[in-house]
Amino acid sequence: MRLAWLALAAGLIAAPAFAQQGGGALALLQAADANHDGSITRAEAQFARGLMFGRLDADRDGYLSQAERSAADRRGGDQGQRGWARADANHDGRISRAEMTNLPYRGFDRLDRNRDDVVSADEIERARIFLQGR
Repeated sequence: MRLAWLALAAGLIAAPAFAQQGGGALALLQAADANHDGSITRAEAQFARGLMFGRLDADRDGYLSQAERSAADRRGGDQGQRGWARADANHDGRISRAEMTNLPYRGFDRLDRNRDDVVSADEIERARIFLQGR
């Protein structure tokens, strides 16, 4: 069950490697809170996803190649590969900024229980308590 919550939080900004860079699910949530008000708006999640794309696009060509995705997700495995495959909407083997930022925000939507386009401090705290209890 903990793996499901970690995947859920990673889905907040939808890039498999970010958990490695930021230290886990709670770090993902904190990193997306751009204005540090304790909550995460959909706009902040979108902004964080764009920043992540910029960090992962090592050659700055506007696309994430297979090599860049592999470097980002050293853990590999089926789950990471499926996430990247979903991002490649036109199946050309690389992921554009638009493809990455237009992915559904599944993790965000699951955490946003009242559907107000804000993951509130209370909703983040519930996730934190759940993760610490595991």
